[in-house]
Amino acid sequence: MPVFGIDGSTRYVAQSSDRVILYASSSSKTYFAGLGGNYEVLLAPWRNYLQSRKVDFREIQNASQLRKEQSGVLILPSAVALGDDERVEILAFRAKGGAILCSWATGTRDGNGGWRGWQFLQNLGARVIGEIPAAASVNNLILTGESPVSHRQGAGQRITLTNTSEALLRATGEAVAGRFMNPSRVIDEERRREGAVIFTETRESYGRVAYFAFAESGWEAQTLGAHDLISDTLQWLRREPAILQGAWPNGKRAAQVIAMDTEEGFANAAAFASLMKSIDYRSTFYVTTSIGKLFPQVLTPLARDFELGYLGDTYASFKGQAPAVQEQRLRAMQSELSSVLLEPKGITGFRAPSEGYDSATEALLPKIGIRYHAAGPQSSSARLPLLVKTEGVKSTDSLVVLPRTQRNDINLYQEKLSAEQTTKALIDDFDLALDTGSLGLLSVHSRNFSTDSVMAAAMPGFLAHLKERRALVWLASAGQVADWWRERERFKLTPRIIGKRIEFDITITGQQPFNGATVIVTTPQRGVQTTVVGATVTVVKPTVSKIDDYRAALVFESLAPGNHSYSVTFSPK
Repeated sequence: MPVFGIDGSTRYVAQSSDRVILYASSSSKTYFAGLGGNYEVLLAPWRNYLQSRKVDFREIQNASQLRKEQSGVLILPSAVALGDDERVEILAFRAKGGAILCSWATGTRDGNGGWRGWQFLQNLGARVIGEIPAAASVNNLILTGESPVSHRQGAGQRITLTNTSEALLRATGEAVAGRFMNPSRVIDEERRREGAVIFTETRESYGRVAYFAFAESGWEAQTLGAHDLISDTLQWLRREPAILQGAWPNGKRAAQVIAMDTEEGFANAAAFASLMKSIDYRSTFYVTTSIGKLFPQVLTPLARDFELGYLGDTYASFKGQAPAVQEQRLRAMQSELSSVLLEPKGITGFRAPSEGYDSATEALLPKIGIRYHAAGPQSSSARLPLLVKTEGVKSTDSLVVLPRTQRNDINLYQEKLSAEQTTKALIDDFDLALDTGSLGLLSVHSRNFSTDSVMAAAMPGFLAHLKERRALVWLASAGQVADWWRERERFKLTPRIIGKRIEFDITITGQQPFNGATVIVTTPQRGVQTTVVGATVTVVKPTVSKIDDYRAALVFESLAPGNHSYSVTFSPK
């Protein structure tokens, strides 16, 4: 496929094709049989996927059949044993533009089962540096949001992999779209730069490559999630552009909320507030009202300069209490804050004490005027806010749940970290949120923020790191994030992929303009220029900015209610 450059020169890029080729390697089949295993166990999940998603595919057993294929995507399902002739044919297929999706220990043994090492995978762009011990308990595949090969998956989406005899592998590569993490979605320091899903496009004329550092036998726990990941990956491998609504406003890559649970040690909130002011940030303070009303000299300036939310009437959990008791407590908490503040009606946020709540709590919150609540890490399968649909509540007033996505001071204290180590842990969690495009929500307790506490000593270093990356991250209060997530419901994107061109319509519902909308597009070729044209000369034009070699962000400053139509094309720079 020739592409003409602006200087008139001709460059060539790989041709895309819907054809998918499933390679059932006879060498690998023989190898597994010699171990008492069955290669069909690793082939069957691919057949199930391809058939269930109605993907046009051809299954071959002889690599020489690839000579007849001019393009397409070749799947190598844990093809551990490959003879020299097979390797030559596979690499030749890629060299003429064919894309490759490979998994686990593909090519690590020769045609007779002898060890060959990781060189074949490295030739494809994935550098494997060893196995992850089963005792590490990191079988949670956490996906990057808005990635070219996982673009329909929420940032931080979890796919739990079944523990199997095929060990998870440690891999690095050009770009990472998923990582292995523990159940708390924390990544070990030694594996921070590694990936479970690697993708690369090393040469213009060569096909793209994606690599899964896990075997197909691990899909059984969450087949649907694995299938969605494969669909996104195949779209990228075929060089089909994609378009999606960005999670965050104004082209920001992630969002960060820093909040304090203000209860025992209430006076410590003043020192925390001073730090937040030093970076010009309107933080969120959740108040245990039976305690907060005793400190009007602290509470009043907090209400003036920051966002307040409720932390219950006492620090007792709501979970499991009768709905009538819960409602009584919720109304008592509002009444107590009214005795100190003049305008408590503007407080619409809630955080359950000890993150203890249930469905009854969520049903009651909208009833008393609460618009969002900050919940525990397990409240969402992704690291993004979510809307709770409640009977009798309009969609525009839906409760927004903000999952806590970062280790809090209690978690870090349990790890027995020094101040310097705590700073690093805070930075690591922040960087992970940025890398994955997630909501970062850090919660700190006032009782653990005395002047001589580890957390107070660690926070300035973390804030300095945050300031350096502030251009990439939306530093917002919890209420701002909740309002934005609810506002996003007014934005409707309707795309049409026409070859290498994208046409799309945006519909803004409601009566008010929509500000800061971000649309992400993935490109059919690495490093190309993205151009957006409106259907009419009067249409609002977005600002186009490069995210990386495979994506661009289209940021619309303000869109009026109604319909807006655009076309996106790609050209060499």
